[in-house]
Amino acid sequence: MDVPEGTIHDVAADVGCDHRRFPRRRGEVLARAISAAVIEELAERGYNALTFEGVAARAGTGKSTLYRRWADKPSMVVDCLTDALPSLERHELVGDMRKDLLTVMSSYAVGCTGPLGVALRAICGGASGCVELKRLWKERAADPAIELLRRIVVDAIERGEAREGADAYECLIAGPAMIGQLYMANDTAPTRDEVTRMVDNVLIPMLKAR
Repeated sequence: MDVPEGTIHDVAADVGCDHRRFPRRRGEVLARAISAAVIEELAERGYNALTFEGVAARAGTGKSTLYRRWADKPSMVVDCLTDALPSLERHELVGDMRKDLLTVMSSYAVGCTGPLGVALRAICGGASGCVELKRLWKERAADPAIELLRRIVVDAIERGEAREGADAYECLIAGPAMIGQLYMANDTAPTRDEVTRMVDNVLIPMLKAR
């Protein structure tokens, strides 16, 4: 069975463009340029070296524009990254544990691709030294992911596909951890086949085992 395709937000199309060559932007175009600039700055410089000045210059806007939107760096980074990630809210769960797990884990794998994946790795290091970044990332990214997996597991228990007491949190830890390890080892996102093996050989047995 094919793993469902994940789709990164349109901002990914802007990553790699030199926004300094273009006139000042407004509205949605400006928002996309800023998000792309944040991703590129994170990928190239890391979280600690990222500045409002650098993002503004790359996005082709003024620093004051960024400060009108965000009071601090953690807020800007988390907003831009969560906007660029495949939206968990858009996943349409089909009511089949295996298919739904494949959909969710595929979205995590898509998040590891290109500059976005490098940027995510950069904030994993930055989060350990910044309490506010860690708090915001948990609130905006980790907690919604846990809730989606909880829904999948609870529904699977009700259908008899998973054992009573199966833990969505264990599933969340194991799935992304394996994807992250493959990304770190190979410097590329897991393939469809690798994601499928994770679900079939680890996650489903974990949820069914007694």
